[in-house]
Amino acid sequence: MPTPSTTRRSRSGSIRRGAAGSALALLAAVGATLAVAPTASAVDSSACNSAWYYFNGHINANGVNLRSGPGTSYSSKGLLSKGTKTYFYCYKDFGSNKWSWQYIKVTSGPHKNTKGWVRFDYNDWW
Repeated sequence: MPTPSTTRRSRSGSIRRGAAGSALALLAAVGATLAVAPTASAVDSSACNSAWYYFNGHINANGVNLRSGPGTSYSSKGLLSKGTKTYFYCYKDFGSNKWSWQYIKVTSGPHKNTKGWVRFDYNDWW
C-alpha cells in the first residue's frame, strides 16, 4: 500500500506533467498560429501602380522616414539623412489630393540595401 508521502509525490508529479503537457500544447498552438500569420504588414513593390523606373536618386531632407508601406500609417524602418543615395523603382499614386509614395532601395548610409517607401517629395532623381 502506498504511503501518504509517496501518494503526494505521485499526485504532484502528475499535476506537473499535466500542466507541462498543457503548456506545451498551448505553445504549439500559438507557434503554429504565429508561423502562419503574415509579417508586420510590410508592402513591397506589388503596391506600385506605375510603370517600373530605374533611377539613381538622393534624399533631399534630414529625418525622412523609410516606411514599410506607402503611407504614414506604415511603420518606419529608420530615418534617412539628407544626401542618402537611393535607387528608385516605382511609385504608388493616390490621386491629386494625396501624396504619392516611391518604392526605393537605399544605396548608402546605415540603411544601405534596405528597400522601402518614401514620400515622393523627399527623393530627388539624378
